[in-house]
Amino acid sequence: MMPEGDPSNFTRIMYGCEANDIAEAVFLTPMDSVIKALKEKAENVCELKKFIQGFHANLNGKQISVFNSRVGSPIASDCTYYLRFTPCRKIIYTGLIGSLQPTIRVGDIIVPTAAVRGEGATRYFIEEGYPAVADFKILREISETLDEVYTGCDVKIHYGPIYTTDSFASETREFLELWKSRNLLGIEMETSAIYTIASMYGIKAASFHVVSDNPIDKQSFFDPVEVEGQDRRKICQELVIEALVKLVARI
Repeated sequence: MMPEGDPSNFTRIMYGCEANDIAEAVFLTPMDSVIKALKEKAENVCELKKFIQGFHANLNGKQISVFNSRVGSPIASDCTYYLRFTPCRKIIYTGLIGSLQPTIRVGDIIVPTAAVRGEGATRYFIEEGYPAVADFKILREISETLDEVYTGCDVKIHYGPIYTTDSFASETREFLELWKSRNLLGIEMETSAIYTIASMYGIKAASFHVVSDNPIDKQSFFDPVEVEGQDRRKICQELVIEALVKLVARI
């Protein structure tokens, strides 16, 4: 899939750096606020401003690379794919997710153990039956870190499978009810692509997401979220940064 040649020829275009400059542990997120907050807490920051923007830095005593993987599986899959030619062997992804279950509230955390490949990007890489699953060891580190960070908060952490889609505009009531009935926890647009591509090329990956809305409960991007939900989401997102900083030292 990748043309023959020096990997740095491609990482310079994709990430703006040499292949060997990328750290063993990489954070991916489409959330500008997360990237900004991590940069403020890091030392020796080297900013990267190519197709996939981000930075290298020392965070909590460890070298880390952070990239804005943007919204959607096409970009997330390509961003993950080209990391196979670098020292990266661990990926943690964090983003936003819509809840598919009424018991999962806005401002909670969902940790996807696996994802239904409803997106189309990964079909260009491998057959549809290939599973999109998280790495168990990284999931365990995420679990222990989240328990530590969110103890005492009105935030519940939910583990299980989710759905990755290519279009929230096509999420009809029937579509959402189907996957709710299958006991999927949430729906978003990147996780199955990252899990699939990472697993194919020997990179360990896992993720956790802030529940930003609940389309089942008429609290989608197009519906007003109650003040309580807004407050819980704000608290949850603020603690994401603390969780990521702690995770750096664990993975």
